Amino acid sequence: MPTLDELLKKYNIDATVNPQSGPRAKLLSQANRMLEQLSKYKTEQELDGVTTQYWWAPQSVDGKRRVSARYSGKVVEGMAVYADNTLEAVKAAVETFRKLVEESDDATWAHEEERRKKK
Repeated sequence: MPTLDELLKKYNIDATVNPQSGPRAKLLSQANRMLEQLSKYKTEQELDGVTTQYWWAPQSVDGKRRVSARYSGKVVEGMAVYADNTLEAVKAAVETFRKLVEESDDATWAHEEERRKKK
């Protein structure tokens, strides 16, 4: 039988992030999860999927793949890029987003939080 930790990982549930966590903590947690998932892949075919459960699009278009930072199930406005459809390029895009988030604080994301409340 799998452990609770294994099941949480399998279903992409991060128990360390609670609703009171700020956007920076949520984004960092998600970025780390995305990089952990990418580290398991050997080829770009593994980036393909049926649903958008990760920061990369489930399909590539014309040799490019959209990579967008998200937390709480929503894309962060303005944080989307088109990367070459290679494992290295997608990983580099996620790592760049992670660095950006590391240099931020919750105030950086105040506009995004406001935008989400209006919807």
